[in-house]
Amino acid sequence: MRVRRLLLLALALLLAAAAPAAAHLTPNSEVRLDFARDRVVAEVVIPLGELGYAMGRPIPPRAGPAPPGVADYLRPRISARVPDGRPWTTTVRDLRIVDDGAAPDLVAHVELVPAPGASMRRFDLSYSAVIDRVRNHFALVLVRTDYEGGQLSETPRLLGGLQWDARTLRVDRGAESAWRGFASAIGLGMRHIAEGHDHLLFLMALLLPAPLIARDGRWRDYGGLRFTLGRLLRVVTAFTLGHSVTLIGGAFLGWRLPAQPVEVMIAISILVSALHAARPLFAGREPVVAAGFGLIHGLAFATVIGHFGLDPWQKAQSILGFNLGIELVQLAVVAAVMPELTVMARTRSYPAIRTVAAAFCAIAAIAWIFERTLGVDNLIGRLIDTGLAHGPWLFGLLIAATALTVLADRLRKVAPASG
Repeated sequence: MRVRRLLLLALALLLAAAAPAAAHLTPNSEVRLDFARDRVVAEVVIPLGELGYAMGRPIPPRAGPAPPGVADYLRPRISARVPDGRPWTTTVRDLRIVDDGAAPDLVAHVELVPAPGASMRRFDLSYSAVIDRVRNHFALVLVRTDYEGGQLSETPRLLGGLQWDARTLRVDRGAESAWRGFASAIGLGMRHIAEGHDHLLFLMALLLPAPLIARDGRWRDYGGLRFTLGRLLRVVTAFTLGHSVTLIGGAFLGWRLPAQPVEVMIAISILVSALHAARPLFAGREPVVAAGFGLIHGLAFATVIGHFGLDPWQKAQSILGFNLGIELVQLAVVAAVMPELTVMARTRSYPAIRTVAAAFCAIAAIAWIFERTLGVDNLIGRLIDTGLAHGPWLFGLLIAATALTVLADRLRKVAPASG
């Protein structure tokens, strides 16, 4: 029996490690820990069927506040103690029944406040809900947010598992360090923009006409290196200021819009920028437009920082680090792409290349608009997402295209001379 239990626990831990942020892959519980400055908040998720069995009465699977008696059941079954035995203060709050379409769960938030003078980063977590009645049930313990410990991610980190004969877990998060949290915020910003294909495609659409001068309603001649760098600096700075405003507003002031219209507006920003890359719509006003669209993109960024439950000082540090991570990736993209675009902008082939690239951005934007408006994936959107996920190959393709355009331009110049 013990071997069987160990195998079941190993399977549960493996599934949680593979996709800890997803819905339950097994009918087991989760205890997700968020570390604040003066307390730990545990989000407890228990499958409703198992909870009803453990309580000895079925619980109606209606979404909303949990019925009476559930708090009294849970309260004595979760606690924390200093390793020397002194108890923490435990408060059970906000018990709700949640149904995500797969199976209903009880979701409760439990505040754990350290004993006076005790470290918040080292304690014994005791938990026995359901596992004291159901021997093959497990409770997976995960850290979701620990700024001082460098855990600032959309993916919780697994600490361990509890079962009927092992109901206490030693939690030791080590020494606190604000630098680890700041570095984690930088990494989060870098990952978010690197994996956010829509943000990168918006940036690419703005870069396409950057080396060119608009005249008579068309993109004409190459403007020179100083002209190109000046325009890039103004556009990137304006976009940064725009998304910083709404990122700060979302994190500190609670500015919110529903996710769907924000995502649709981001796709529209790509479409407008793609049309501008084909024909100048707002030549000379690119920084103003970039700042305006930056406000929209910042609303999407704010959802990343806003749900971590950080205190104001940690939020300020996180926003700074997150923004820095975004800028590092943006500057890396600009540094990688602009030399090739600048070289191609001097050739006769660039109008065709720019038009094809702008068309690709427009098609992607239209596919995402339909996808995000209707809430249904489409084949074009999936193919574009798959292609954009192969950044190194796309960069190699850009280098090859640059070499081919330069060669073709030279051959055109040689042909008349030899004729």
